[in-house]
Amino acid sequence: MSQKVIMTLFFLFATLISLPSALRAEQPVTVNLDPASINISAFYNGTDVIVTGEAPADAELLIRLSGTRHDVTLKKKGKVGGLLWMNVGEVTFENVPSVYLLYTSKGLGEVAMSRESNRWDSMGLGFEAIKQEMKVTPAANDKEVVFKEFMKLKKHEELYKLTPDAVRFAATNGPMKPYTATIHVPPKLKAGDYQVDVLAISSDSIVAGPSQQLKLSQTGFPAFLSSMAFGRSLVYGVMSVVIAVFAGLGTSMVFRSKGGAH
Repeated sequence: MSQKVIMTLFFLFATLISLPSALRAEQPVTVNLDPASINISAFYNGTDVIVTGEAPADAELLIRLSGTRHDVTLKKKGKVGGLLWMNVGEVTFENVPSVYLLYTSKGLGEVAMSRESNRWDSMGLGFEAIKQEMKVTPAANDKEVVFKEFMKLKKHEELYKLTPDAVRFAATNGPMKPYTATIHVPPKLKAGDYQVDVLAISSDSIVAGPSQQLKLSQTGFPAFLSSMAFGRSLVYGVMSVVIAVFAGLGTSMVFRSKGGAH
């Protein structure tokens, strides 16, 4: 080994030794998903995923399940003539995630739920961050008002949700502490790839953020229908008509047997 290489290695070693102990002790968060892949069958009704790993001993944790961003168009209702509630137009929310589920440890959850502090949203982690990044069209709509209605819908569908005190810690092991959390995958999620982020937050800063992919795949009859719909649209259309006809005939026969049709 040349003298130049030896001197370079010695310099790097001396630099590492001189680093502050807190910086050298900091280690990245680890994350594991069980399971990391979910099959959507005919009887699928959502499931749970266990998230485990280790985080810095002085950090609070946020676990985020998010989907790809897309545009959502909804009907806008209003009073016509001051009497009847009717559809009065459409509102499009651009660049919004398909799912946005947040799970926090106890300390961070208290900050997240506090209305007196904007620290949560200033980090770009809360629902307010979604509002800041999305675009509403037509622009004449009151963004604040329509976003509240959008959030009501997404929370009702269980696609947007904040669950505080969901991340639990075990006894600290040196500079790290084990954690575990159970995140619920709602039944409305479609097949596709989703992202699970684990963010360690300490002293108002994000100190780590590994990610894992959660894959949802159709299997069995749902997979068959999906392949028919996209691969053989004509056959799928004919099947749909035939099924509808037989369903109608079956209903008619039931009512006739009960004397409900003549």
